Amino acid sequence: MHASRHRATLRLLTIAAFGALALTGCGGTTEGPSTTSSPVPVTATATAPAAENPFAGTKRFVTTDRAWTEGGLTKLSVRSAEKKVNTQFDTWEIVPGTGEFVTVTLAEDARVLLTVPIRGDDAPGTSGGEPLPTSQAEFVTLLTQLDPRTREGAGFDLSFDGEGRVTKVQSLYKP
Repeated sequence: MHASRHRATLRLLTIAAFGALALTGCGGTTEGPSTTSSPVPVTATATAPAAENPFAGTKRFVTTDRAWTEGGLTKLSVRSAEKKVNTQFDTWEIVPGTGEFVTVTLAEDARVLLTVPIRGDDAPGTSGGEPLPTSQAEFVTLLTQLDPRTREGAGFDLSFDGEGRVTKVQSLYKP
Protein backbone atom coordinates (compact mmCIF):
# COMPACT_ATOMS: atom_id res chain seq x y z
CA MET A 1 0.00 0.00 0.00
CA HIS A 2 2.76 2.44 0.96
CA ALA A 3 4.72 1.67 -2.21
CA SER A 4 1.70 2.27 -4.44
CA ARG A 5 0.96 5.56 -2.67
CA HIS A 6 4.58 6.61 -3.14
CA ARG A 7 4.44 5.73 -6.86
CA ALA A 8 1.18 7.62 -7.26
CA THR A 9 2.66 10.65 -5.52
CA LEU A 10 5.80 10.42 -7.62
CA ARG A 11 3.71 10.22 -10.83
CA LEU A 12 1.69 13.24 -9.73
CA LEU A 13 4.81 15.27 -8.98
CA THR A 14 6.33 14.22 -12.31
CA ILE A 15 3.20 15.36 -14.13
CA ALA A 16 3.23 18.60 -12.16
CA ALA A 17 6.91 19.15 -13.00
CA PHE A 18 6.33 18.59 -16.70
CA GLY A 19 3.27 20.83 -16.58
CA ALA A 20 5.32 23.51 -14.87
CA LEU A 21 8.01 23.17 -17.48
CA ALA A 22 5.43 23.59 -20.21
CA LEU A 23 3.85 26.61 -18.49
CA THR A 24 7.12 28.38 -17.85
CA GLY A 25 8.80 27.52 -21.13
CA CYS A 26 11.63 25.77 -19.31
CA GLY A 27 13.34 22.67 -20.54
CA GLY A 28 15.78 21.79 -23.24
CA THR A 29 18.50 24.14 -22.03
CA THR A 30 21.22 24.06 -19.43
CA GLU A 31 20.72 27.65 -18.36
CA GLY A 32 18.33 26.89 -15.53
CA PRO A 33 14.64 27.67 -15.15
CA SER A 34 13.17 30.66 -16.92
CA THR A 35 10.92 31.32 -13.94
CA THR A 36 13.33 33.87 -12.59
CA SER A 37 13.13 37.36 -13.89
CA SER A 38 14.07 40.83 -12.93
CA PRO A 39 11.57 42.70 -10.82
CA VAL A 40 8.87 44.50 -12.76
CA PRO A 41 8.51 48.23 -12.18
CA VAL A 42 5.63 49.15 -9.90
CA THR A 43 4.16 51.29 -12.67
CA ALA A 44 3.17 48.21 -14.72
CA THR A 45 -0.59 47.75 -14.88
CA ALA A 46 -2.92 45.73 -17.03
CA THR A 47 -4.28 48.90 -18.64
CA ALA A 48 -0.92 50.01 -20.08
CA PRO A 49 -0.29 49.36 -23.78
CA ALA A 50 1.38 46.00 -24.47
CA ALA A 51 4.68 47.69 -25.39
CA GLU A 52 4.80 49.30 -21.94
CA ASN A 53 3.57 46.24 -20.03
CA PRO A 54 6.38 43.77 -19.28
CA PHE A 55 3.91 40.94 -18.56
CA ALA A 56 2.07 41.13 -21.91
CA GLY A 57 2.10 37.78 -23.70
CA THR A 58 4.22 36.04 -21.06
CA LYS A 59 3.95 33.31 -18.47
CA ARG A 60 5.28 34.02 -15.00
CA PHE A 61 5.71 32.23 -11.73
CA VAL A 62 4.82 34.55 -8.86
CA THR A 63 3.97 34.87 -5.21
CA THR A 64 1.15 37.10 -4.07
CA ASP A 65 0.42 39.03 -0.93
CA ARG A 66 -3.25 39.78 -1.61
CA ALA A 67 -6.20 39.56 -3.96
CA TRP A 68 -9.29 41.75 -4.19
CA THR A 69 -12.13 42.80 -6.45
CA GLU A 70 -12.33 46.39 -7.68
CA GLY A 71 -14.75 47.75 -10.25
CA GLY A 72 -15.92 44.23 -11.06
CA LEU A 73 -12.38 43.02 -11.84
CA THR A 74 -10.18 40.67 -9.83
CA LYS A 75 -6.77 42.04 -9.01
CA LEU A 76 -3.65 40.43 -7.55
CA SER A 77 -0.60 41.96 -5.97
CA VAL A 78 2.30 39.81 -7.25
CA ARG A 79 6.04 39.64 -7.63
CA SER A 80 8.16 37.25 -9.64
CA ALA A 81 9.50 34.20 -7.82
CA GLU A 82 11.33 31.00 -8.64
CA LYS A 83 10.24 27.40 -8.21
CA LYS A 84 12.63 24.51 -7.82
CA VAL A 85 12.03 20.80 -7.53
CA ASN A 86 13.14 19.51 -4.14
CA THR A 87 14.18 15.96 -5.04
CA GLN A 88 14.84 15.02 -1.41
CA PHE A 89 11.14 15.34 -0.54
CA ASP A 90 9.51 15.11 -4.01
CA THR A 91 7.96 18.53 -3.64
CA TRP A 92 8.46 22.13 -4.72
CA GLU A 93 10.61 24.77 -3.12
CA ILE A 94 9.45 28.33 -3.70
CA VAL A 95 12.05 31.08 -3.69
CA PRO A 96 10.25 34.42 -3.29
CA GLY A 97 11.42 37.38 -5.31
CA THR A 98 12.79 40.49 -3.64
CA GLY A 99 11.26 43.25 -5.75
CA GLU A 100 8.17 45.25 -4.99
CA PHE A 101 4.72 43.81 -5.51
CA VAL A 102 2.94 44.80 -8.74
CA THR A 103 -0.82 44.87 -9.33
CA VAL A 104 -2.12 42.72 -12.18
CA THR A 105 -5.71 42.35 -13.35
CA LEU A 106 -7.44 39.10 -14.29
CA ALA A 107 -9.34 39.01 -17.56
CA GLU A 108 -13.08 38.61 -17.02
CA ASP A 109 -12.93 35.05 -18.40
CA ALA A 110 -9.62 34.09 -16.73
CA ARG A 111 -9.39 30.46 -15.61
CA VAL A 112 -8.45 29.84 -11.99
CA LEU A 113 -7.14 26.37 -11.11
CA LEU A 114 -6.33 25.66 -7.49
CA THR A 115 -4.44 22.90 -5.68
CA VAL A 116 -3.66 22.29 -2.02
CA PRO A 117 -3.02 24.34 0.12
CA ILE A 118 -4.93 27.20 -1.55
CA ARG A 119 -8.17 25.30 -2.09
CA GLY A 120 -7.91 23.33 1.14
CA ASP A 121 -8.01 19.58 1.27
CA ASP A 122 -11.76 19.01 1.17
CA ALA A 123 -12.39 17.90 -2.43
CA PRO A 124 -13.50 14.26 -2.13
CA GLY A 125 -12.26 11.89 -4.81
CA THR A 126 -9.38 14.12 -5.91
CA SER A 127 -5.75 14.40 -4.96
CA GLY A 128 -4.40 17.60 -3.45
CA GLY A 129 -2.22 18.14 -6.50
CA GLU A 130 -5.08 17.98 -8.96
CA PRO A 131 -5.85 21.54 -10.11
CA LEU A 132 -9.57 22.17 -9.76
CA PRO A 133 -11.38 25.07 -11.42
CA THR A 134 -12.83 27.73 -9.17
CA SER A 135 -14.42 31.12 -9.64
CA GLN A 136 -12.44 34.31 -9.32
CA ALA A 137 -14.61 35.36 -6.38
CA GLU A 138 -13.93 32.07 -4.56
CA PHE A 139 -10.21 32.47 -5.27
CA VAL A 140 -10.20 35.92 -3.65
CA THR A 141 -12.07 34.52 -0.64
CA LEU A 142 -9.76 31.51 -0.24
CA LEU A 143 -6.60 33.58 -0.59
CA THR A 144 -7.86 36.19 1.87
CA GLN A 145 -8.71 33.51 4.45
CA LEU A 146 -5.33 31.78 4.25
CA ASP A 147 -2.93 32.00 7.14
CA PRO A 148 -0.37 34.71 6.16
CA ARG A 149 2.51 32.24 6.44
CA THR A 150 0.80 29.77 4.09
CA ARG A 151 -0.01 32.59 1.65
CA GLU A 152 3.62 33.75 1.66
CA GLY A 153 4.77 30.23 0.79
CA ALA A 154 2.28 29.76 -2.04
CA GLY A 155 3.23 30.13 -5.68
CA PHE A 156 1.20 30.66 -8.84
CA ASP A 157 1.76 30.18 -12.54
CA LEU A 158 0.18 33.10 -14.39
CA SER A 159 -0.43 33.38 -18.14
CA PHE A 160 -0.92 36.85 -19.64
CA ASP A 161 -2.59 37.93 -22.86
CA GLY A 162 -1.17 40.54 -25.24
CA GLU A 163 -2.73 43.32 -23.18
CA GLY A 164 -1.10 42.16 -19.94
CA ARG A 165 -4.28 40.73 -18.39
CA VAL A 166 -4.04 37.42 -16.56
CA THR A 167 -5.83 34.70 -18.53
CA LYS A 168 -4.92 31.77 -16.29
CA VAL A 169 -3.97 31.36 -12.64
CA GLN A 170 -2.79 27.98 -11.38
CA SER A 171 -1.57 27.42 -7.86
CA LEU A 172 1.48 25.26 -7.26
CA TYR A 173 0.78 22.09 -5.29
CA LYS A 174 2.47 21.96 -1.90
CA PRO A 175 1.56 19.12 0.47
